[in-house]
Amino acid sequence: MSEREWAVTSMEVRYTPMAADFREAFDVLARHTAPGRRSRSARRTVAAGAAVGAGLLALVGGMALLPAALLLACVPLVLFGPSRIQARRVTRRVADKGEFRVLLDECGVVVSHEASDTLLGWPEQRYFLETRELFLLLAGAEEPGVVTVLPKRGAEDLRGLGQLIDRHAEALVLD
Repeated sequence: MSEREWAVTSMEVRYTPMAADFREAFDVLARHTAPGRRSRSARRTVAAGAAVGAGLLALVGGMALLPAALLLACVPLVLFGPSRIQARRVTRRVADKGEFRVLLDECGVVVSHEASDTLLGWPEQRYFLETRELFLLLAGAEEPGVVTVLPKRGAEDLRGLGQLIDRHAEALVLD
């Protein structure tokens, strides 16, 4: 029998969403999509401006030391806060939906949970990113649009899941 005949044609991923899943997903999207890179660049510019402003205020001295310290304290929040805030918001939104069941087959992806079922055809999930812990299915390479998060811990056959996704979606390379 050929390899094609042995190929996995459907796969189920079951998982309960965790904040770490969304943190990793948002971090990866920030590094590997155009909007994410633009956002990171803007945050770095704001953080650099805050650091320079804090330095200038510190040079002035006196009463300006408190604003300088406050500005400097904001730098880590500007750099690292947005993806954590997004992850927390999404985690809260899905917390009451229980276990997620994602069925992937030759037609597309069905995401089911306690509150709803969503069907996405492969044309709506044309690209994917793979990390150590996740597969991320994306609608677009530069503008991700809809993102389906698939934690690898929810799959019984990671190799089969990877092959199924690879047959239907184009891999985006992580640099």
